[in-house]
Amino acid sequence: MKKILVIKHDKIGDFVLTWPALYLLRKAMPEATIDVFVAPVVKSFAEACPYVDNTIIDSKDDTDIAEQIAKQNYDAVIILLSEFRIYKILSKSNIPYKLVPKHNWYQYLYKHRASNEYLNSEGCWRGACMLVEHFLTHHGYAIPKLPDRFWDMSDRKEYWQQHYQKLTNEKLIFIHPGTGGSSGCVPVEKLVQLMINVDKLTQSPCHFILTFNGSELELAKEIQTLLANTSIKISLAKPLDRLIDFSESLVAADMFIAGSTGPLHIAGLHNVPTVGFYAGRRSTPHIRWGTLSEPSKRFAYTPPVGKRTGRNMALINFDQVSNEITDFLNKQS
Repeated sequence: MKKILVIKHDKIGDFVLTWPALYLLRKAMPEATIDVFVAPVVKSFAEACPYVDNTIIDSKDDTDIAEQIAKQNYDAVIILLSEFRIYKILSKSNIPYKLVPKHNWYQYLYKHRASNEYLNSEGCWRGACMLVEHFLTHHGYAIPKLPDRFWDMSDRKEYWQQHYQKLTNEKLIFIHPGTGGSSGCVPVEKLVQLMINVDKLTQSPCHFILTFNGSELELAKEIQTLLANTSIKISLAKPLDRLIDFSESLVAADMFIAGSTGPLHIAGLHNVPTVGFYAGRRSTPHIRWGTLSEPSKRFAYTPPVGKRTGRNMALINFDQVSNEITDFLNKQS
């Protein structure tokens, strides 16, 4: 096995959660070429992934994509996102080993299948790892131990702290007030009160950085205005031209707070402490969509489970949130 293609062509947060699986491949097979097939929005992020050699972009031109893949003479393809469309594309290529997850009827069109049904107590990132572990075991490779962090940008931390104008002894706390859509939005007044409480209870000075995407700028400005007459230090994130720059810059954070899973997952790559607000559902999204930060650095909060309550983020006990995260921050050097 010298050349492997991994297919995961969806949102950036979903691609982030494949990094543990890509790490396993790279660590177990350091001499192999590992390529990924990704959505256009993920391109720069995939190119920055330390476990990836080359990227193929989903242009939606299936004929062209099939020709690109066929020319690469891959020894294997691991299909993390399985669609009938992908089967038709790969049918044009003479790839000896194709591995898919055991779901959807077209799994039976492939010779090699493996379960990716992770435990209820595990994050969904385990599903991709299960496929890769099956692949490695099938080909006689030992399964490596996962690291504490998946994107080591420690040599750039000081640079990005200077970018966000962090002062000595400050806690740089990022807050992304928008939401990805699957959860309800945290009310502005609750976020404002949370910031006031954290600033009051944290022993070190706090500097809050509000991050935003597009239309979320108005929401960030509203929060900044509501805190204008307080002593709280708050800044709007300086715009960065590329998603990969923003993603890298999160290494500067002492904590990242959001209701949107995409930015939370990026922060988790750096093993930054994350505070996530998730919908209250029986499917436990706060576990399923948990970040890649180590367990002691993950904080997840939900309103009561139910159709009427599950998306009402105002029902979260924000006094508890304040106490728990400030207790954590006060214990950090």
